Amino acid sequence: MAEYEVIVAGGGHNGLTAAAYLAKAGVNVCVLEKNDWVGGGVVTREVTLPGFKHDLGATAHIFVQPNPLILNDELGLLSKHGLRYLYPEPAITVLFPDDTYISFYKDIDKTCQSIAKISPKDAESYKRFYEFASGLFDLLMMGMFSPPPPMGALLGQLDQGGPPQELFRALLMNGLDVINEWFEDDRVKLSMLRFVSEAIVSPDDNGTGAFLFIMVPEIHRYGLGIPVGGSGELSESLARCIRANGGTVRTGAGVASVKVVGGQARGVILESGEEVTATKAVVCNLNIKQVFPGMVKGAEVDPDFLRKVHRLTQAPFLAMNCHYALNQAPNYKAGELVTKGGLVELTPWMDDFRFACGNYRLGYEDYSMPVAACNTVHDPTRAPEGKHSLYLMHYAPFVLKKGTWDERKEEIADKVLETIRQHTTNMGPENILARTVESPPDFEKWNASWPKGDATHIGSGLHQFMGNRPMAGWSQYRMPVERLYLCGPSTHPGLGAGAGARAAVQVVMEDLGVDFSKVIQ
Repeated sequence: MAEYEVIVAGGGHNGLTAAAYLAKAGVNVCVLEKNDWVGGGVVTREVTLPGFKHDLGATAHIFVQPNPLILNDELGLLSKHGLRYLYPEPAITVLFPDDTYISFYKDIDKTCQSIAKISPKDAESYKRFYEFASGLFDLLMMGMFSPPPPMGALLGQLDQGGPPQELFRALLMNGLDVINEWFEDDRVKLSMLRFVSEAIVSPDDNGTGAFLFIMVPEIHRYGLGIPVGGSGELSESLARCIRANGGTVRTGAGVASVKVVGGQARGVILESGEEVTATKAVVCNLNIKQVFPGMVKGAEVDPDFLRKVHRLTQAPFLAMNCHYALNQAPNYKAGELVTKGGLVELTPWMDDFRFACGNYRLGYEDYSMPVAACNTVHDPTRAPEGKHSLYLMHYAPFVLKKGTWDERKEEIADKVLETIRQHTTNMGPENILARTVESPPDFEKWNASWPKGDATHIGSGLHQFMGNRPMAGWSQYRMPVERLYLCGPSTHPGLGAGAGARAAVQVVMEDLGVDFSKVIQ
């Protein structure tokens, strides 16, 4: 029977993050991953043709850039373990139905110049918004990659007057209302709404107003990063870090249950029946609804806790991803600036955008707002010489109003592709070598932590965000079984390729008597 000090169940990038910090601290840690590869939703694989590398989940690494993991290279991922980022410019372009567009650069003045072509007044407003949001961004970032304060304490701190009180107000508002206070042109407003929707929330939902105060400053301070070799290189570099520091990473080792003895987590039982012992702690990088109640064996868990887990709500919509192997990169009619940038976010007009976001909940699909990334324009290592790979993501419902995903995913993917074709000159059949489509049910098949294909685990509404994540009273990563911890999207700071488990591992280290501040020196 294998024995370690700490077991991390689930080798997504958050589990790897927690394990890498523990390994650097000298803890004997083992990561157990069900798949034959690590990374969870931060993974790159050849799913169309040999040599074409596709990011199956996250492709743009935005929120990890201000994380001290990357910002200060705390684990040596950049200096020792092969991780390298590129920063395309413009970072994001929002493209409208008439092929007008707004480009967002790291440089705030260049961004304002792009906005000014649409609305000179809104360009001035955007500069003011950035300057105002920057101070609040510093306040938010202080708690983003460390354990969050209780929501009541945070709101009390914000409600002391001055600019923080504006953030308090925005937390209670929806994104559209905040945007309407600052901007007047619908195209500028739509660009801001796309930023809000990146959190997989509907901009008309209350509690979404504060996302702007994170996204806008982040883009201009840190840019949009894409790892050389694919999104999965973040995960692979973390695995290399773990092994270099004496830790263990096992693939093909799915965890079936957590073994509890005497009220304490003492290890795990794998799907194969093998038992792996943890002498100090078990950290679950899994969905909280997976862990409770089904995976915790031999424990008496408070029924009220289980009731609160059961009532956690999911995101209002999900995603489908289409992966293309291409002869040529998409050539946008709007011009080379759009073609050579980072993310291209195609966006319908305002009424259609709001209608689509509101109706995903009812099962209605939409085809008008794909996010496109042709990262081979910047990183040719992701495809055979002279060829390109295209990432095409679109929001989607889990259950379709008409038919099933198995019956209709290729049809829906064709309609999304048609939207791209309307804005490009070369996306006909002659340019497409192969395609693979991932529907929300497909996501669930290869990542059991994504119920209904929900990469967020649980939605990011204010009732499940920051100090309320996963729920009020349980935001400090300790679970109601001694020596059992939770990290990953079910916990603060939530979704995305942000390595947010840097926050969770601080709590684990505190309980192990390890000084986190010395580990990151």
